[in-house]
Formats: sequence, C-alpha cells, structure tokens
Amino acid sequence: MSRVLPELFATAVRRDGARPFLTYYDDTSGERIELSAATTANWVAKTANLLVDEYDAEAGDTVAIGLPPHWLGVVWALSTWSAGAALTSGTGTIAITGPDFAIRGERETVASALLPLGGRFREPLPDGVHDYGAEVYNHPDVFTAFDALTAASPAYDDLTHEDLISTAEPVAERILVTRTLTDRAGLSLLVGVISGGGSIVLCRNLDAAKLERRVADEKVDRVDNVLEG
Repeated sequence: MSRVLPELFATAVRRDGARPFLTYYDDTSGERIELSAATTANWVAKTANLLVDEYDAEAGDTVAIGLPPHWLGVVWALSTWSAGAALTSGTGTIAITGPDFAIRGERETVASALLPLGGRFREPLPDGVHDYGAEVYNHPDVFTAFDALTAASPAYDDLTHEDLISTAEPVAERILVTRTLTDRAGLSLLVGVISGGGSIVLCRNLDAAKLERRVADEKVDRVDNVLEG
C-alpha cells in the first residue's frame, strides 16, 4: 500500500475513477452533489495548484480547515497533502474558512461561500481574504508536486502520512455520516474509505425525517455517528 496520502488517493482514482466517492447533501439549502474519485481529483489538482501558485504553499507550511461538514473540506485536505503541506488543528500558515470567516491564517486566509459547485461570494470580502470560488477555476486540473513526500512527512498535527494510513481501518462500504471529515477522527474515516475502496454520503443539516429514504436511495451500507443539524 502507498505510504503517502496523495499516492493512496491516486491509486483509488486509477482503480475506479468513475465510481461515486463522495456524495454531499445540505438539507437546509437542498443542495446535492456527487463527486466521483476522478472529479474529486480534478478539484484537488485545481486547489493544490492554487495553494502553490497563489499562496506559495510548500513543505513546512500548515493549513487549517475551518469549514463545516462539507465536500470542500475533503478537497482541501487532499490538496494540502498534494502541495506538500500538512493539516493543523491550530492556526495554520494558510486557512480556509466558510462565510462566517471564523478563522484566519498566519499568512493567507481563503474563504468559500459554500455555494453549489464552489461558487464565488456575491458580496465583497473582508480585507486580506481571498475568494476561493473566484480563484480556483483559473487553475489547471493536473498538478505536479515540487516537494517529494515521504512516509515520515507531517500530515496532521504531530501525525505523519504513515501514521494516518497505518491506523485507518479500511472501509469498503458506502457509509453515511454527518460529521466533519477534517478532524482527527474524520480524517481516519476518510483515509479508511480511500484505502478500502468505499464511499461516503456526507449530510449537513440532516433532516431526520429524510434519513431512512436517503439510506435507501443512496444504497448506504452503514450509518455512522449521525447527529442532527
């Protein structure tokens, strides 16, 4: 098995890039988006190019993800590793925040309006905050890393790529969750799904009355850690 996370994900894309990888629902907005592994890889490449070309991300930098449970959190996690940087639960060199602007990065702050298809903000942003939706589409969907990762490279706080991969239980099922996938427990699940060939149905603002039907419609094998809201 691959010992660095970008290669682990690349292996999953090569294995079956067309199959659903991440299906996202927001029951407040009514949004549903389904990302195959290949489509996710395109978003990851664009975002990694944005990180490197516009924000000078490199080995030694950290990225803080201040998003609610959202498909873009997964994209940013994978993009951070592709760029050679590491995720952090603290203050990052670079931060990605939602429309609440809840966190700031030490060097760069990027915000997403969390609109469908990663759309841009409709109102001006605070000074010093970049609009992810306005900038990401300008970047190519193929990424070539400058910094070579190793199994010992930092991945999340004090955990290495080897740590995250070796401790994640492979998940071959289609699993429905409502939790963030970018904290320690969420990353373990995400890495397990990538390594095991499973898929995720991520529900934000879950309407409990829709749960049973959604499980059936999405052919979910397991419901995990579901919380209301």
